[in-house]
Amino acid sequence: MLFKIIGSILILISSSFLGFYFSKECTRRPSELRELQRLLQMFENEISFLSSTVTEAFTKLSNYYESSTRLFFSGTAELLKDKNGINAFDAWEKAVKENIKKTALKKEDEAILLSFGKILGASDLEGQINNIRLTLTQLKMQEEKAEEVKEKNRTMYRNLGVLGGLAVVIVLI
Repeated sequence: MLFKIIGSILILISSSFLGFYFSKECTRRPSELRELQRLLQMFENEISFLSSTVTEAFTKLSNYYESSTRLFFSGTAELLKDKNGINAFDAWEKAVKENIKKTALKKEDEAILLSFGKILGASDLEGQINNIRLTLTQLKMQEEKAEEVKEKNRTMYRNLGVLGGLAVVIVLI
């Protein structure tokens, strides 16, 4: 009898933990999209007001946040500093593809980031600013969609974890 009680408690705790874990994972994507928007706005300020190069701006940006999204900027800056003949687009593309798995971002977010990189360093200042603003608009729309998904799924995961654990306990008893 004691083993049934202990087993039931362990099942309930572990299933609840899983539910809360997946609930927390739902909140990562919208916050990472917001961080990306902030970093891109800072990038816009760096190149338009401080006249920083892409490498300098990305190096500064990679020091602002301790998040997984800064890896895109730090990876690109490192590749550009190596001066192995790689251009800004190729460095950005490589950094995004290497680091996207470390984030909660999805394929559609990756596509937006890759399209941002196509003009990176290849146009004049006005073209760069327009590209940043277009990317910011697209990321804002993705953030709104991610918020809707988060609100819908967060409560569901929590409830499923607890209620699923209770169902397993009832079946086993």
